[in-house]
Amino acid sequence: MFYELTLKTEFRGFPSITADVEKIVAQSGVKDGYCIVSVPHTTAALAITSFWDKRGLYDMMDEIDRNFPTRVSYLHQDSPFDASGHVKSATMGSSKMLIIQNGKMVLGSSQGLVLVEFDGPRERKVYIQLVEA
Repeated sequence: MFYELTLKTEFRGFPSITADVEKIVAQSGVKDGYCIVSVPHTTAALAITSFWDKRGLYDMMDEIDRNFPTRVSYLHQDSPFDASGHVKSATMGSSKMLIIQNGKMVLGSSQGLVLVEFDGPRERKVYIQLVEA
């Protein structure tokens, strides 16, 4: 079963998409299987992390920026944020596979699925493929 979400992001935003994906899983009727989530964009990524305290997400973005700074010396560059966003997205990954058990995604008690926007604001497509086991 294939699903599509569309969301508007903010510059360097990190919206949780956990509730959206949980709703899709619940409505699908899949009891056991896999949920594959993909963000096919070159300046966005996905993270499974705690999203309850926004300070942790700001810390994550700060650490990513410290390791992959936005700079003007990239060879490929529409803008410095676009160029560094390509590197950040490739490093973090644009898809995640989650286990579905008893009709729910298997996540830790404080974990969620976050779309990480390195450029933006943009309208992003998120694709979800459910596979019943």
